Parts: sequence; structure tokens; C-alpha cells
Amino acid sequence: MTSAAGSGTGRNWWRRILAGASAALIGVLAVPAVAVAQEGDEAVGEPGGVVIVGVPGLTWHDIDAAETPTLWDLAGAGATASMSVRSIGAWTCAEAGWVSLGAGERAGGLAARDAACMAQSRIPAPVASGGEWTLPWYGELEEANAGYNYGARLGSLADAVVDLADDQARAAEDAAASGEEPVEVDDGLCVAAIGVGAALAAADPEGGLAYWGADLESLAEAMNTCDIVVVDPGVIVGDQAVADTDTSTDYDAIGETDTDVSAGDDPAEGAEPDPIRVAAASEADAAITDVAAALPDRWRLMIAGIADEAAPSSLHPVIYTGYGVEPGQLTSATTGRDGYVQLVDLAPTALDIIGADVPPAMSGRPAAVDADPEHTSAAAVASGIDETEAASAVAGVGWKFYGALAALGSLAVAAAVWLLTGPARLRRTAKTVCLAVSSIPVAGVAAGIPPWWRAENPELAFWAIIAAVVAAVTVVVSLPWLREGARPAIGVAAVTAALIAVDQFTGATWPLHTPMGYTAQAGARFAGLGNYAFAVFAAAVILLICLTPWKGRGLYVGPVVLSAAAIACVGAPTLGRNMGGTLTLVAACVLACMRLWGRRLNVGALVAAGGIAAGVLAVAGTLDYLRPEADQTHLGRFVGTVLDGDAGEVLLRKAAAAIGTVGGPLTYLVLAAAVGAVWIWRKRGPVTTPRTAAAVIGLSAIAVIGFSVNDSGTAVPGFAVSIGFGLLAVTVGPRPEDAPPGSPGGTTVERAASAGREQ
Repeated sequence: MTSAAGSGTGRNWWRRILAGASAALIGVLAVPAVAVAQEGDEAVGEPGGVVIVGVPGLTWHDIDAAETPTLWDLAGAGATASMSVRSIGAWTCAEAGWVSLGAGERAGGLAARDAACMAQSRIPAPVASGGEWTLPWYGELEEANAGYNYGARLGSLADAVVDLADDQARAAEDAAASGEEPVEVDDGLCVAAIGVGAALAAADPEGGLAYWGADLESLAEAMNTCDIVVVDPGVIVGDQAVADTDTSTDYDAIGETDTDVSAGDDPAEGAEPDPIRVAAASEADAAITDVAAALPDRWRLMIAGIADEAAPSSLHPVIYTGYGVEPGQLTSATTGRDGYVQLVDLAPTALDIIGADVPPAMSGRPAAVDADPEHTSAAAVASGIDETEAASAVAGVGWKFYGALAALGSLAVAAAVWLLTGPARLRRTAKTVCLAVSSIPVAGVAAGIPPWWRAENPELAFWAIIAAVVAAVTVVVSLPWLREGARPAIGVAAVTAALIAVDQFTGATWPLHTPMGYTAQAGARFAGLGNYAFAVFAAAVILLICLTPWKGRGLYVGPVVLSAAAIACVGAPTLGRNMGGTLTLVAACVLACMRLWGRRLNVGALVAAGGIAAGVLAVAGTLDYLRPEADQTHLGRFVGTVLDGDAGEVLLRKAAAAIGTVGGPLTYLVLAAAVGAVWIWRKRGPVTTPRTAAAVIGLSAIAVIGFSVNDSGTAVPGFAVSIGFGLLAVTVGPRPEDAPPGSPGGTTVERAASAGREQ
């Protein structure tokens, strides 16, 4: 058979296909989300203002018809959501929660953050100076947040309201000067604070306050003065008697990886409620009753559990009610999922209520209501508790899953080394181990399909699902008509890629409730394709591209079509929304295809791959940025940070996060794979068949580039190794001289060698 890769026609083919693929990918990734028109009643008048009541420590478990009747009733009368309060670190104490509320961005407190949140719960009161209230220590707080490198601009809420007031004043002056119809000026454009915590949220960038009252006796005056009123009722819901005993645990060490934190202070189903916690929740409910009773007509009310009471973290409730708010669920552009918002969304929502623009310094976006006529208090609370328990259950099994994957993955690396370089005995066992371990990641995704966290023993249910899926996939790909040549590897890769793709097209719900995604309380990614699932998906796609026995021109068309579809799944605004994943997969597919088509990889090829990847990302990101702000994804928002000059901070923070993952469980799997690869190279030499060589190059690109551009760091190469290393070993098989003809190993080698000759 004539070598297609070596012919002039073949070289022209791959050039034409790469050029066409780049253009096609840009078009696919730039497809905007389809706007769905919402039916509803005729628009009502604009609301007059909003009160935000923050209650640190409040969880869905605390809301009860008997003990907190007002919260219970408001949960049914308004729109609700579960909120991630993630700010700086694995859990958020009260001071950091209030500061993040005022910044509309993740921010931290000035006091030390201990496990019981005791230091950050003792917030000093504002100081009266010259007839005004100020926070004298505000400069130190700003300096501390500059060191956190999250780009938080403290006081953005108050500053945005002042900007609106200035705009109205200028418009009124211009109208008066030109003799036009007078422009109405709102004299309540300011942010008032009631309580010491609220002062942190309502302060302007210099630490000044437009209005401050010590307690709810000042509420009526505050609402008469300002259109936005932030209230700290002075209650932290939690069992301080228990929390005081844990002030030394380093929860950062176990929680900074996003999925290792859990809602440990929430009572288990059926457990007796803690009396201290119940009393605190009842006290908060009484304060909220007073606020709701004093709420003027046309005003709205937001109630939020703005912080954790102690480590570890939890999801917290948000209740949004009042004038013009229909019962239902809340969502925001930062989550892209009904029923979930983030702490940073509260300030943009308040600004949206009064008609102010959301400043670029805020990463949050206004919450929107998805009306539901069947929304009830019981349903809202039950849903919130279920979401909280799901996140907690994932946190409980997460570190065990990663540890097990690292250990079993290292075992699979050893089995692969044995299969490729070892004696004939136990080769069948080694092959089975490679296939089984390569199935663990897809089993991790599939575990999110049934609600395993609702089982009597959630952890046992989770591991039972993992074992069942691994066994099923391994048995299927080991059947007589599938177990030879590259078929087992293609089978596992196909199942993996297909399952993740189906999840993306059906709402991306499965990894959210497994260690293969990010729990909602971590606030990293609520929708789309997370970095863990991306690494597995990308590795599976590379294996499919390189190992599928394409025929004739299919060798050029097939890989391009599959690459384009996979990249669209990863990067499209309505699907994966993964910026780093898009860059990584484009480059990896280009390099793998070049090698598959016979192109020698030199510096020019690497530059071309990088240029195509950067170009696709830049064009797709720019087009996403041009969409309405509420519809933008990570791609568009990153372009915005570039234009604002804040991209450097984002990249530095992501780099620091990636480096911080070194030393985690999956690091040892990557090291084991590196040692195994060197051993195979020394004992057997380099892989010579074009298909397997292309797969090695593609997987290596995913590992290296993925580590460099994603804040998940070593997790990306770790998950790529977990599926790719063993499947490549199964495909290559033992050396021909080590396996007798007709044996499973010999047949594997013969077919692999035959495939290499055909190339």
C-alpha cells in the first residue's frame, strides 16, 4: 500500500484540512447561546430599593417552619438558590464574607482566619469623625487584599452607586442647560449599613460610609436615606461551643483543592438539632421579621447566609423576595445553572435593581429569576438541603477517590511496563489491570447519574457504582471480538468520550456531584466542562483520533471532524466553556494529526500548533466578549480582563494554583508514568508505529499544556495518564519475539505492526 503520509498529495491534504479546520472551529466556538424567551406578566414598575440581610453561618438545614417561620414563608414566596461563599481559601469567615459582598469579587479579611472563624467574627464598629462614619483600618484591609491577588476593589458597590448618582446629576445639568425636559434625579443613590459587618460591605473605596446605624432601630431612617441598605443583624448561626474546641486544624491544607471541603456543621438527616444553633437561627429569623415588616412598598429583600460559621465550608441559602419578584429559582451568569448563585453576585444584583451598571472590577453578575408557579417553601428547603448534602458527600469521598486513582494508576503503570517489557507470564492479568484502571475516570463521571448521596451509606453507594461501571466496561472490551489489537483501547476511549459529551449536551449535571467535577460550594465551575473531566475527555479523544483504523482519505477527514467536534464540545459557550481546555485540545489535536499524517514535528510545527490554538481561542473569546455581559462565559470574561489590564493577575493566580497542586495524590501517578516511560524506552526503544507515536505526542501535549494553562495543575496530566498510559500499552502489546503467533499478545503485536506498515 502506498504511504499516504509520504506522498505530495498527502502533504497538501493535511495543510488544506488544518486550514479549513481552524476556520470551522472558530465558527463553531463562536456560536452564541440560544436566547430563550421567558413568558411572564406585563412588566411592573421599577423597584424603589433593596435591603440585603446577611446572616453568617445560616444554612438550609436551619430553615424550619416552626423555628424560623419568617424565613420559611419567604422561601416559598420568593426566589431561592444555594450560594457558594468561596472567597479566599477553603472557607469564608464573616469578615471576608462582608468584604466580598461590597467588592463583588472574592476578597479576604484583615484578621487571622482560624478554623472557628473567631477572629474574623469580631469586627470593630465604624468610628465617627467630623460628623461622618469611617473605617480607619480600611487601608490595611486593602493592602491585605492586594496580596491575595484576586483583583478585588474594595468598596465597588458604594462606588458604582456614586457613579450612577454622578451620571444622573450630569444628565440633569445638560437637560437644564439645553432647555430639554428635566431629568429626574434619585436623591437616594447611596448605600446604607446597619450593623458592624454591614459597614464593611457598604463602605466606599476610602472606607467612608454614607449612612451607618448600630442596630435595626435605624432601619427606617436608613431606607429613607439610601436605596441600598445592607443589614447585619449581629447573629452568627452556629454551635460556637463546639467550634471553639477546633482552632488548630489546618483546613487550608485539606481544602484548597476545591473538592476537599465539606459541610461538617450541618446536622445529618434525622439528627437532633443543636440547641445553640437553633436559638441563633431563631434570633436571626426574628430580626428578618422586623426587616420584612418595615420594608416599604416597591422594595425588595435579599437574605443570604453570607459566610461560614466555621471550617469546613458549606452551601448557604439565598432568598430573594419583594416587589415584582416571582417565586422560583435564582441563577446567574457566573454559575449558568438554575438554583445556584455565588456570594459575588449579591452586589451586582443590588446594582441591577436600582439601575446602576456593574463595574468591571466585579466578577459577579446580577441574579435572574426562573419563575416556577409550583415553587413552595418545603420544595425550596428540601432542594437546598439536598444540594448541600450532595456537595458534602462529594467532599467526603473526593480525597479517597484521588488517592485510590493514584495508587491504582501506579499499579496500572507497572502492569503496562510488564506487558511491554516483561516475561510472558501474567500478561493477560496485566492487560486486564490496564483496562480496568483506565475505566475508573469514566466510572467517576457515571457515578453522578444516580443520586448516590441520598443512600443510607453514601460512600458505600459511591464505591459500588465505581466498581460496577469499571467491571462492566472491562468485561465488554475483553469480549472475544473486541479484545484484539487497538479495539479494547478504542472501546474504553469511545465510552469515555461519549459519556462526557452526552453530559455536556444534557446540561453538564453528572460531574458536579462526583470527584470528577467541582462541588458547588467550591464555586469553581457550576456548568460546562471542569478540568478533571476535560483531561479525561481530551485523552480519550486523542486515542480515538490516533488509534481508529481510518482508510484512504478518511485518514485526513476523520481526525479533523472528530477534533472539531471535540473542541466545540470543550469550548462552545453553550457546552464546555473551558478556556484552558480549548487552548490545550486544539494544540494537542493539531500535533497529533501532524504526526499521524507523517509530518515530522520540529520547531515550526510546534509554533504552528501554538498559533492555531491561540488564534482559535482569541477569535472565539472576542466573539463571546461581544455578546451581552450576562451571556458571556469564561472565554469572553477573560478577554474583558485582558482589555482592562487585569489578565496578568488572573494568570499569576492560576499559575500559583497550578504549582500548589504539586505534591497532591495525582502527582505521584505522573511521576510513576514518567519512570515507567523511561523504563520502557530503555528496555524496548521508542514507539515506532505512526498511530501510537501520534497518540503519545497528543497525550503528552495534553499533559504539558494542560498543566501550564489550567489552575488544576498536576490533575490534568494525572487524569490523562490514568486513561492513556494503560490503553497505549494494551494497543502496542508485547514485542513480536516475546509473544508466540496466535496468542493474544502475538495477535496484538501483529495487528499493531501491520497498522504501522500500512502507514
